[in-house]
Amino acid sequence: MATYHNQVFVSVPEQDVQHERSPIYFTCIQEGLIVRATYTGDGIQCGRLVGMVDNEGELHFKYHHVNKHNELRGGVGRLVPEWLPDGRITLTGSWQGLDGLEQKKMKCHSFKGARHLNYTSV
Repeated sequence: MATYHNQVFVSVPEQDVQHERSPIYFTCIQEGLIVRATYTGDGIQCGRLVGMVDNEGELHFKYHHVNKHNELRGGVGRLVPEWLPDGRITLTGSWQGLDGLEQKKMKCHSFKGARHLNYTSV
């Protein structure tokens, strides 16, 4: 089973994103199959994520946050891990807001001390 306990993730937008984004910082805690994370950055004042890890290490999650306009946003997502020979993890998946209007892809490349998430429109 994958472990996300005490992992730190730092988002990095795709190069084709038309406006500059600041990083989103995620800090994860795992207890058994349950993963919780707090996150902030790129216009997000305060965010929370909660999910479950399955036997293959896939993380199925729900999230909610307050953005810089004091709007409450939320949605669901899924991340699939790939373990690299050097011990790093690559996560790929997607998330979708509850408004249902837009789905985003995520890709996470781990490296020593932090992780990178890449967001692109589907």
